[in-house]
Amino acid sequence: MPASATPARNDLRLRALLGAEHLLSWVVDRGGRMQEPSDSWSAFTGQTVERWRDRQWLEAIHPEDRAHLVPTTPAGGSLTCRVRRANGAWRHVLARALPVKDEAGRLVEWLYLAEDVTERPDDQHAQAEAELSEARFRSLVQTSVASIWTTNARGIPVEDAPSWRAFTGCTLEQWLNGSAWLEAIHPEDRARLSEAWQRALTTKTPYSAEARLRHVSGSWRWVLSRAVPVFNLDGTVREWVGSNTDISEARRAEERATRLQAATSALSQALTPGDVARAILTEALRGLGAELGVVYRQRSDGTLEILYSAGYSEAYLDHFRTLPPDAHNPVVEAVRTGQVLSYRSSEDVARHYPEVAALRSPEHDQAVTVLPMWVNGRSVGALVLSIATKRAGSAEELRFLRMLAQQCGEALERARLYEVAEQERQRAEQASRLKDDFLGVLSHELRTPLTAILGWVQILRTRELTPDKRERALETVERNARSQTQLIEDLLDVNRIVSGKLRLDVRPTQPAKVIESALEVVRPAAEAKGLQLQAVLDPEVGTLQADPSRLQQVVWNLLSNAVKFTPPGGHVTVRLSRGPAHVEIQVQDTGDGITASFLPHVFERFRQADPSSTRRQGGLGLGLSIVRQLVELHGGMVEAHSAGQGQGATFTVRLPLVAPRPDAAEPVRVQPSPGLSLPVNYPKELRGRRILVVDDDTDTREFLTTLLQEGGAQVSSAASATQALTLLNQEQPDLLISDIGMPEMDGYAFIREVRRGAPERGGRVPAVALTAYAREQDRTAALLAGFDTHVAKPLNPSELLGVAVSLLRRGA
Repeated sequence: MPASATPARNDLRLRALLGAEHLLSWVVDRGGRMQEPSDSWSAFTGQTVERWRDRQWLEAIHPEDRAHLVPTTPAGGSLTCRVRRANGAWRHVLARALPVKDEAGRLVEWLYLAEDVTERPDDQHAQAEAELSEARFRSLVQTSVASIWTTNARGIPVEDAPSWRAFTGCTLEQWLNGSAWLEAIHPEDRARLSEAWQRALTTKTPYSAEARLRHVSGSWRWVLSRAVPVFNLDGTVREWVGSNTDISEARRAEERATRLQAATSALSQALTPGDVARAILTEALRGLGAELGVVYRQRSDGTLEILYSAGYSEAYLDHFRTLPPDAHNPVVEAVRTGQVLSYRSSEDVARHYPEVAALRSPEHDQAVTVLPMWVNGRSVGALVLSIATKRAGSAEELRFLRMLAQQCGEALERARLYEVAEQERQRAEQASRLKDDFLGVLSHELRTPLTAILGWVQILRTRELTPDKRERALETVERNARSQTQLIEDLLDVNRIVSGKLRLDVRPTQPAKVIESALEVVRPAAEAKGLQLQAVLDPEVGTLQADPSRLQQVVWNLLSNAVKFTPPGGHVTVRLSRGPAHVEIQVQDTGDGITASFLPHVFERFRQADPSSTRRQGGLGLGLSIVRQLVELHGGMVEAHSAGQGQGATFTVRLPLVAPRPDAAEPVRVQPSPGLSLPVNYPKELRGRRILVVDDDTDTREFLTTLLQEGGAQVSSAASATQALTLLNQEQPDLLISDIGMPEMDGYAFIREVRRGAPERGGRVPAVALTAYAREQDRTAALLAGFDTHVAKPLNPSELLGVAVSLLRRGA
C-alpha cells in the first residue's frame, strides 16, 4: 500500500515536474506573477531568474497572445500561444492551465504544462493535448492528499486508486469489480449517492455529494465526494476523475456548534430548572447518539434530586430519584470530586459500583458518562448519559459534553435565582394584596356598626320615638358598640402578640368552667340560628395552669367561628378530655367546611376564605390567628381539619398541664368616638318621595328607613339585591340607596343590572352608593358601575339627606 502524501513530498514532486526537460512548465499566482523557478522555461526562453520574476516573464509571450493566456473558467483549460525561444524565433506552444487550490477550495496558483507543437501536423496537436491532460491527471493523483479515483465514461473503475483503497481498506479486486465502492457507503446514504452519480453520468455534469464512508478502522467518516468528466475532442466523455475529502472533523465541529447554539437558544427561554434540564439533556443525547440520560440538581443539604430524565424506566428511576451525600453512587462521586467519570461498559460499572450495575439493563445501558456541574466553585448537580454500546467517548465528545454541562450548570443557577426572585415577588404581591384586602375589610367592619350606632343616637337625641322603636334603637346601639369593642380588642391583641408585649396571667384554671362560660356567651346567637349546642366534658380533667380569661377567649373565638359558619339546623359540639400530659379541647361543627387549598392558611393573620365584597360572613380574619398565638403562648398547639367545602370543620387545642411562668396581663383601653349632628328640620323635598333602601345589614337598613321616614319619605327596604330587583319591577322609586358589600350579588352587579332596564322600569333612577368600603378606588368603582354618587360609612345623616335632596332635585 503506497505511503500517504506529505507537504514535503508534494513539494519534491512539483519541483520534479517543473524540471522535466520534455515539458515546458511554469507556475504563476492569481496576479500573473511567476512563483517557482522552472528549468524548462529558462532553457526554452533563455530568460534568467532575474528576468522571469514578477511579470517580466510575459516578455517571452507574443504580444498578440498575452491577453488570452489567463484561463476564462475556474477549471482552467487548453490554449495555444507563441513563445520566443532563446534564439529569437517564435514557436507555437500547446499549453494546459491547471488550477491549484488550498484545502478550503480557494484558487491559489495556476500550473501551466506546455509542449512545442510547431513542427507537428494538426492531428499531432490533438495527441499532444491529450498527453498533456493525462500528465495533469496523473500529477494530481500523485500529489493530492485526498482520495483520488478515476473511472471510464460509464463510471466503472478501470485502474487502481491507491489513496481510495488506503482510506477504505478494500482490495484492488474489490475496487475494480465496479460495485465495491457503493458497498463502502453507509446504507442510509447509498440510494441518494447512487441516484446522484447516475444523474451525473447521464447529464455529463460535475458530481458532488456528502455521505458517510466506511473507514479502514471500521468507523463511519463523513466525506465530500466530487467528480468531473474529462472530454474527448469530439465532446464525448473519455473518463471521470474524482476525489473524496474527509470532512468528518469539520462536520462534527459544525454539528457541535449547532447543538451548542440550539442549547443556548433553548436555555435563553428556559426559566424553570425543569425547562433547563430538558433543553440540555435533549441536545446532549443527540450529540452523543444516546437514548438514556438524567439531569440531577443538588439541594442545599447536599442531596441530589432528579430534575429531568429520558429513556429510563420509572422502576429504575425509583431507586435513584434522590441520592444522599454519602450514597455509594457514581453521580455522588462525580459531584463530590468535580471529576468526569466515564465507564465503557456495564462490566466497568460493576467493578466500581456493583449495586448500581445490578439494576441496569445491559441491552440498553452499557457505556455511561457522569459530568458534574459546578458554578463559581459550587456544585449545582450532574449530567448523566448512557448508550447501548460498549465504547469510550472521544476527547472531542467529552469537550462537547463538558461545555453542555457548564451551560446547564450556569442556566440552573440562573433558574434558581429566578425562582428565589419569583417567590419573593409573589410573597410581596401576596402581602400587598392581603394588606389591601385587610384595610378594605377593616374599613367595612368598623364603619358598618358605626353607621347604626351614630344614626340611631342622632335619632334618639332629636326625635320622639314610640317605646318599641326606642327599645330597638338602644339594643342596636349596644350590640354594635360591643361588636366595635371586640374588633378593637382583636386588633390590640394582634399588636401585642406581634410586638411580644402580651403577657399571661397564669393560675390554676378549670377548663370545664371556662368552656361553660364561653357556651353561655354564644348560646343566644346559636339559638337564633336554630343550632344545637352540645358539650361533652370529661369531669376527670381537673385543673391546669393557664390564663383563664385568655383561655376563654380561645374557646369563645372557636365557638363563635363555628356558630357563624354553620347553617340553620346544624350542630356545634365542644369536647373536653385529658391525655397523659395535656388537656384537649375540640370544637366540631357541621358548617361550611374548609377547602383543601385554604386549610394551610386558616390560622394566618388577615386571611379569609372569601375576602370579596360578596362574602356571606363578616370579620377581620383575626380570630383564628389570635387563637393560635394564645395557644402557643400557653405552650400548646392547635390544628384544623376539614373534609372539604360543606363538610364541616374540627378545631383541636392541646394544652400542657404545666404552663409557662405566670405574668401580669396588660390592660386594654377603649377610646370613645365623637358624635355627629342631625338636622332639626328635614328638607321638604323628601316629603312623599318614594325611596328604596338596599342593605344586608338589618341595623343599618332599619336606621336608614327610620331616618328617611322621619323626613316624610315613603321608604321601601330590601335585604338583598335580588329582593330589590323584585321591588323595582313592582314600583319605580324616585331614589335608590344601596350598600356595596352584600352576599350573592354585590352593589356593583346590582346597579349594572338596574341600568340595563328601561327608563320606565327604573333604569334611570338616581342612585347613591352607601358603603363601608371607603377607598378612592372604591368610589371610582361605584361611579363606573352606574351609581350617581358615593357616600362612605359611618355616614353623617345630614350629608346623606343633602345628597338625597340633590339627586331628587336633579331627577325632578
